[in-house]
Parts: sequence; structure tokens; C-alpha cells
Amino acid sequence: MNEASVASIGDARAVTAAPPSSRIAALDVARGVALVCMAIFHGAWDVAFLHIIRFDPGASIGWIVFARAIAGAFLMLVGISLVLSVRRGFRLRPYLKRLAMIVAAAALVSLATFFAMPEGWIFFGILHQIALASVLGLLFLRLPAPVVLLAAVAVFVLPFVYRDPVFAQPALWWVGLAPKPPASFDYVPLFPWFGVVLFGMASAKLGVARGWDKRLATWQPRVAPGRWLAFAGRHSLAVYLIHQPLLYAFFFALAAIFAPNGAENASRADCVERCVAVGKDAPSCQTYCGCVFGELKERQLMAPFLARTLNDDQTLRVQETVAVCSATTFPPVDEAPAAAPQPEN
Repeated sequence: MNEASVASIGDARAVTAAPPSSRIAALDVARGVALVCMAIFHGAWDVAFLHIIRFDPGASIGWIVFARAIAGAFLMLVGISLVLSVRRGFRLRPYLKRLAMIVAAAALVSLATFFAMPEGWIFFGILHQIALASVLGLLFLRLPAPVVLLAAVAVFVLPFVYRDPVFAQPALWWVGLAPKPPASFDYVPLFPWFGVVLFGMASAKLGVARGWDKRLATWQPRVAPGRWLAFAGRHSLAVYLIHQPLLYAFFFALAAIFAPNGAENASRADCVERCVAVGKDAPSCQTYCGCVFGELKERQLMAPFLARTLNDDQTLRVQETVAVCSATTFPPVDEAPAAAPQPEN
């Protein structure tokens, strides 16, 4: 959504003029559960990004699977909701209103991340996918479930069997068929993720044909946690937009109090690990990294180095620092040893 991803946001049941009582509470609860899981993942990401705890959710298979499962759950619900929205007929005005809200929210996320985190800004995340899927999904509303299911399989499988450098152009990153995915904190391209939406649509078509929607409509959560989850599910777009700024502000304050030097300490520890990984001994690596980070402070390069905002001149000065510290700590011998790694900013 890491990344996590919000199908509730694409709750296309707003395209009908049906009263709130016609909502299926079980789906709202499912959205609420997905929102809770998403908040857990985003909280873990914030903790790692702010160096409160030294770990990387993006490098852990467990966290990666967790994030993709959350995104998949949301997008399945987008497809289910889109099919359920037309049981009483398609209403254009509510549909366009909801779509405009999603597009505006996606643009807001892109704009905010472009300025706040340019190294991984979100140019096509979960909201962008939901907006696109809400439009493309209309083409499949009148098709039978088996046809939609086949289309879902095709869309989902395609990026695993076909990629082409032509899709590596920034203008085509949203397609998802480039040889390597572009850097982004939340990348949910058309392929394969629209296939998950189509899986949801096919499932909903089968469920409606068997009357499962009518049976589900009679259920209501009776305990407080269930009602809270249903409430969150009904207002998922607002929850999505609000929860991450609140979480980040909380953990930012926590980091300022309990880990004011967390970013420097984590970067220094990474430097030592990379140095040892290329065959150097640990004491020498400690000396080398201590030299590098001491010089960065002396040259007033630490802040832009940690913030990843080095300009060309500063980058050159960092490289000079690394070269001097490497030559000092690892003097040349008859056979040149492996070069000391540069600390990543």
C-alpha cells in the first residue's frame, strides 16, 4: 500500500437512489475490517519510516502479503458494490458525484505526497485504481458471470506472462506492464488489480442470481464493535483520507520525543551492515561509518542526506566524504579489497 487501498471508497452503490436501509451491513462491516487492517499497515509503515523501530515492512514477505491482501479485499468489494448498485437501475447523477469525489481524493493524495515525499509520491495508488475501475467496470455490468470471470483471469494473469519496455514510459506507468515497477509508496496499476475488481463483479453476479444479497440484507451487527466497523465502512472515503495524517502526526510526535536521532542511528546501522556484507570486519566498519557520519555533521550535510534532498553539489561533497573515509579506514594493500559501500540516504 504498501502498498496499502480502499474499495469502500469505490462503493459504487451510491449510483442508486436507494435509501440507507437498503445497504448490506455485512459489506459495510467487511469494509470496516479492511480499514482497520489498512490502518495497522500504515501505522507499521509510519513507525519504520520515522525510525521509531528499525524494520522495513516493504522487505518482509509477511507484511507484503498483508498489504496486498488488504488491497485485494478492498478491490473485491469495489466489484461487488458495483454490481449491487444497479439492482434497481443505474442512476447517473449519484454515480458521477461519487466518482468526482474519488477522483478529487486521488488528486489530493498525489499532490500531498508529491510535495511531502517526492521520492515515492503516489501517482497511481488505490484511489486512482478505484476511480478507473468504477468507469471500466460499467462495461462488464451486463455481461454474464462466466464471461466476467474469464476477463478477470485474463487481466490478473497478463502482467505475469507479458511485459514490454514501451510501458516503462512515465505516461504509461498506470498500466502496470513495465518490466520493473516504478518507485511509489502506493502503486496499484490497471494490471493485475482491475482483475480483482472483476473477480468481485463475477462473485456478486453469481450471488445475486442465487439470492444471497437478499439473505445478507436481513443481517445487522448487534454488538458495538460490529456497529463501529459498519459505520467506518459506510464512511470509508473520509476514514481513508483522515486516518493516515492522524497516524503520521501521532507517530511523528512519538519519534520526536523518544527517538529524536532515530533516522541518523538507523542510517548509521544500515551503513555498518552493508559494510560487513561486502567482507569488511565489524570494528573497521564501525570506524568507517563513524567517519562518514561525523564528516556529514561537520559539513552540515546530515539533514539533507537523511531527508534525501541533496542537490548536485551536496551529492558530490558526500561522495568526497565517503572516498576520504574509505581511504582512511581501508588503506590500499597489494590486492585491492572490495570497495566500502556508500551509506544510503
